[in-house]
Amino acid sequence: MDAGFKNATPIQELTMQPILSGKDVFAQAETGSGKTCAFVIPILEQILRDEKSGEIKAHESRYAILSPTRELAQQTNKVFQQFGKKLGIESCCIIGGESIEKQKDLIGKGVHVLVATPGRLADLVKQQVVSLNNCKGVVFDEADRLFDMGFKKDIEFILSKASRNRQLIMLSATSNQDVLRTAYKFNSQPEELRLNVDNLLVDQIEHKLAMVSSEEKFPLLVNLLRKKENDYAIVFFNTQIQTHFVAEWLILMGFKAKPISGRLPQDKRTALMAEFRAKKTTILCCTDVAARGLDIKNVNIVINYDLPQEAAHYVHRVGRTGRAGEAGFAISFCAHEDCEYLDPINKLINAKIEKIHLEDIDFATDICKKPYIDRKTLKLIPPKSYSSKQERRPRENVKKEPVKIEKREDKIVQNVEPNKPRIDRRFFEMEAYHIKDARLKAMQFLRITDEELLGHEILHAGRKKYFFFGPQMTRYKFFIKPLYSKLLLPFLINIIKMAKLDLYVKVSFRNGSLQVTFNGQDEKLLTKNYFELLNSFEHLIITYLQSRIVIHRNLNIQVRCFRSEEKTTDDQTLINLAEKIKKQVLETNQPAMLTPMNSSERRIIHQHFANDKEVKTVSIGDSHLKQIQVSLK
Repeated sequence: MDAGFKNATPIQELTMQPILSGKDVFAQAETGSGKTCAFVIPILEQILRDEKSGEIKAHESRYAILSPTRELAQQTNKVFQQFGKKLGIESCCIIGGESIEKQKDLIGKGVHVLVATPGRLADLVKQQVVSLNNCKGVVFDEADRLFDMGFKKDIEFILSKASRNRQLIMLSATSNQDVLRTAYKFNSQPEELRLNVDNLLVDQIEHKLAMVSSEEKFPLLVNLLRKKENDYAIVFFNTQIQTHFVAEWLILMGFKAKPISGRLPQDKRTALMAEFRAKKTTILCCTDVAARGLDIKNVNIVINYDLPQEAAHYVHRVGRTGRAGEAGFAISFCAHEDCEYLDPINKLINAKIEKIHLEDIDFATDICKKPYIDRKTLKLIPPKSYSSKQERRPRENVKKEPVKIEKREDKIVQNVEPNKPRIDRRFFEMEAYHIKDARLKAMQFLRITDEELLGHEILHAGRKKYFFFGPQMTRYKFFIKPLYSKLLLPFLINIIKMAKLDLYVKVSFRNGSLQVTFNGQDEKLLTKNYFELLNSFEHLIITYLQSRIVIHRNLNIQVRCFRSEEKTTDDQTLINLAEKIKKQVLETNQPAMLTPMNSSERRIIHQHFANDKEVKTVSIGDSHLKQIQVSLK
């Protein structure tokens, strides 16, 4: 064929015959497996058969294809045109952000297939521009994403206006019970066709995880892109402002990068995607708007600058590489604020992403100054336009006198100078004849009062004060020792007092694990709303430690409550609770969550349901205490 296809992919072989026979279908397969052609080809064949038999009139709308994003709708419409144009089958792309009047004109001329976003199609149906009375089939393309993005109401409206005998075709890379419940609601009993459901990820993709701080993400990104300068990359972010900010920063670093997000006008988004496909742009920075269903060839690397907040989005993001049997590489950056999303991803893909070992050479050191982005327009602010009301002025524009501290016998090395980068307050360097004087100044600089916390090393031993005798001028480097209890306790006690909480706190360190345990009358406050306040304490602890000492990459930090941690429940009580939750799930057909439990309690629940034929269980969370979700099998 003109498209270069020789053989059907497994999902196409699995779905074409049921679709051609008119069955309702829910097809699940990994991303990049060829799901689009799995419904396009049999739909085209069915239209030809219907026209030949005289069942339909020429150019009568027979199928509605619902896409979660405008880009996916445009891409799917191109596939219909590629295969259908020579067959005399017309399709039309109906999406928001483009002229609705032009779309009405196209529909008025007559088309066989409407490829649309749900909102725009629902509007045209309400305006009676589109009639679905004779619609033979409705397709949910990327079905789970359609419902995740809140299109359920529009989808149900569209189905209510379609013929009761219409065919329903649903395709997705991940399972979604809401999709199937909607199908059942509209009298559909779809045949479920699942391919490689135990392995949602394409085998050709190499997955890696980089544990970094937020500040290390951009230097690591720059170094990675330089190593793969001949490759084409997609970098994913969770927010629009971060997408545009990093893209502009990469441009300043000399990369051919462009941002794309839902804030851009549709014509601009379409042009950017065309530039990327034409390889005029080699690095695409985007939100999840570009993660679903887009078939962009030769993408060598996918980088998750932020871990996706929904586990299913990980599958679709990394699925932009390793397509059509090609090798791909996906790497995810995980800072502290991303950690809560890691466990759900590992559970969804049924594997742990391999962590990579990072050293100083893995981070670029020649990073230029950050750009400034207008949060309303997402446009770059010229450097001369910076003001104190918008952003802090670049350091070289701030006139600040250096701090000079003079003393007869010693000289401070680490002065504040206007043209130097921000001082790392975890270290203090000083030259002195007597270490006692240097220690006092170091303690003031490092903001500690306990001498036992102060450590030092000698950087350089210089000349004697009086040629061959007397004290020796020595350069010292001072730092705070990682004595976690002495360092953390005053900080946490002060926070507890200011918050007026009735809590006691214990800090212990053993075998590479730092444990912070809270105990007291207000423990329940820490565990409310899925441990929201306890997680906030954990974030404060990590942020505080990062500002005071160098934290070892493999340090394990556990923040917990004494009663919640030590409380045990007898086995029968847990089993009774589990059976109660199971009954609720069976009655509502909705997943239900058990309260947070320790590992031994969770094991009892999982073992109880291990051979259950109706429900399944999964632990959710990234802390020692996790919740168990009970859902239908």
